[in-house]
This record gives sequence, structure tokens and C-alpha cells, in this order.
Amino acid sequence: MTAKSISFCQGKGSLSHNNREFVAKNVDSNRTKDNITFISEPIEKAYQKCFGGATERYNARQKRKDRQISDYYENTFKHKICNSVITASDKRKSFYEDIVQIGTMQDSGAGTADGELVAECLKEYMNGFQARNPNFYVFNAVLHMDEATPHLHIDYIPIGHYKRGLDTQNGLAQALKEMGFGSGKDAVNRWRIREREILENICRQRGIEISEPTKSRGSYSVDEYKKLQKRLESLNQDVDRLNAEIERKKQERQKILHYVPDYDKRDKEEHELLCICSEFDELLKNPFVRWKSKDELLELSSKMVKMVENAQTARIYAEAAQAEIFHENQKLGKYLKELEGINSVLKRNNSELKAELQEKSEILDTIDRTNHGAVMMAERQLVFEKQQREIAENQRKEEQRKRGYKIGR
Repeated sequence: MTAKSISFCQGKGSLSHNNREFVAKNVDSNRTKDNITFISEPIEKAYQKCFGGATERYNARQKRKDRQISDYYENTFKHKICNSVITASDKRKSFYEDIVQIGTMQDSGAGTADGELVAECLKEYMNGFQARNPNFYVFNAVLHMDEATPHLHIDYIPIGHYKRGLDTQNGLAQALKEMGFGSGKDAVNRWRIREREILENICRQRGIEISEPTKSRGSYSVDEYKKLQKRLESLNQDVDRLNAEIERKKQERQKILHYVPDYDKRDKEEHELLCICSEFDELLKNPFVRWKSKDELLELSSKMVKMVENAQTARIYAEAAQAEIFHENQKLGKYLKELEGINSVLKRNNSELKAELQEKSEILDTIDRTNHGAVMMAERQLVFEKQQREIAENQRKEEQRKRGYKIGR
């Protein structure tokens, strides 16, 4: 017998699915009769049993009726009682679900001898779960034998005891602390390690060898997980390459802006030149004034020569900028076509990857981060395109202004 893996993961928490109130595509309805229900208690009854007494004690202490709690569930989660997990504003969940599985469909498929063996191990594990975890009130637990591999769905409400507010409340951190697993973010991990060790011992007693755990791969086999990881790495490389391209284009844009003339400064200089010309003409009209103001005329003439030279230099830079912008626009058009193709591939790859990863929340989170990076990239591209349009529009206005100036002369 080959070594088998053990999978502990957090489920989405759908009592309707667990109790087969509806049948999913991956369920063999002919084998549903083989499922084992350990407990199936309505969630409203479970909440009344866990928190009804605490609610009554709390209300008895309240002098004002508007501070009393009519329904603990609705007061905590702001939602009607529901067969799916509801999350409160403080991140508490209406209930928690753990999915426990031994082996995979390749080595422990339902209906096989190994499948029956791991099912016996899961039954023994479940029978001791409530006694081991007194602060986890199990109200629904089912062993599914009608899917590819036997597995447990354990749904429970964590119960913690407090000095303020209700003396008994839904609280995972407090429940773990009271059961001896300490506090902090590692409390859940310490609890899972303990539970895994218990299941490993049960398996070994039945002659099943357990393989070393593989980090963060859910119920996927090692080969499946490696394949998905390669796909993710490929997507991340595409995103990194696109980000590098965007950065390069931003640098090229700065280079273009360096050549674009300062139109406000140009307009101010032209206005100043016209004023000097007008003053120069006035001085030339009267011969006596011409002689008396010869030094001033020479100074004005020198200013006009210098300003004309500056205007010629500016025109040379404007022509260079126009050529550079035209060249960069051609390159940008080619780049945008390549970008559209890459985006198309990324979207197709992301769609395929989402289909493969379906209910695996941890890997889906990774894909979400990749998609987020792609969205940010597209937003930056839109800003870049807008800036390019503004540059082109300014160039067009400059050309019109120059044509008008030539006609005026």
C-alpha cells in the first residue's frame, strides 16, 4: 500500500450541499445512500442551545428594553438564520466547517477497498471529535461516500466564555484558548496539528502509512499542485514583463516631454517682442527723438535680435519634438497591438486557471492578486494613452498657431 496524504482544509460551509438537499455534478446519486450522517441539527436549534441561556441572563441584567437582545444570531450577524456561513463585521462566522480527507481519488477512491479502509478511519476520528473539542459545538457532520474520495464535512460553532457582555458567545479565538491552544494567529495551526496527529495514529493502527504534509496545496496531489504552480509562475512572469514595458514607456514619455516647447513661455516672449517692436516704431517716428534716444534704440534693437534668435532656436526644437512624437506614436501603435495580444492570452489563461481551481480558496486568492495586477496595468496604460493624446493635441494647436503667425507676418 502506497503512503497516503491527509488533507485538512476549511470548507465554504453549505449545509444544503452537505445534507444533499441539492445534488452537485460531482455526486454519484446511486451511492448517496452510503453517506453517513453523524449529526444533523438545525442551526437555529443549535444557536438556541448554545446561546439561549446566555441571552436570557444578559437581558435580565438590562434595565432598558432597547438594550435587550431578541435574537443572538440576528444581533451578531445582522442576517436572518441561514444554512450557509455568514460573516459578521468583526470577522466572526456563524459557523465553521472543516473538510477532512485521507488519500486521493487515485489511491483511495470511493467504492474501492482502500476507500472503505479510509472511511473507517474517518468514522473513528469523527466519533471522538466532540469529546476532544468541547468548545466546538458540532451540529452537523457527514461522511460523503458518493463523491470521488471519502471525506468528512464537520460543521461546528465555537463557544467562548466572557466577563463582559453575554457570558457565552460565538468566538473562535476564545474557544481555542479555553481548550489549551493558546492565543494569537498560530492557535488554529496548533489545533490542526493536534488533530492531524490523532488522525495519523488512527491510520497507522489500521496499517495505513501517511506521507509528509505538503504546504498549501489543499486536496491536490503533488503533481497536480506543481502543474498549477507552474501556470501561476508563467502568469506572474507575463505580468512582470508588462509592468517593465509600461515603465519603459513612461521613461520614453518623459523623453518626449523634454523636447516639447514651453508654450506659455513662448507666448510671453512673443508678446514682449511685439511690445518692443511697437515701442521701437514710436521712437523712429520723430527725428529729434531718434537722436536723443539713440542708446535706447540700440538696446531695443539688441533685444529684438536676441529674441528672434531664441524664436528660431525654439522652432528648431519644436520641429525636432514633432519628429520625435511621430516616431514614438508609431512605436506606441505597434506596442499597443502586442499588448492586446498579450492581454488576450492572459485573460484566456486566467479563465482556464479559474476553472481548474474552482473551490480552492487559497489558490483562487493568488489568481485574484494576479488579476488585480493586470487591472492596475490596464489603468496605467489608459493614463499613458490620455497623456499621449494631450501631447498630440498640443502639437496640433502649436502648428495652427505657427501657421497663423506666418500669415500675419
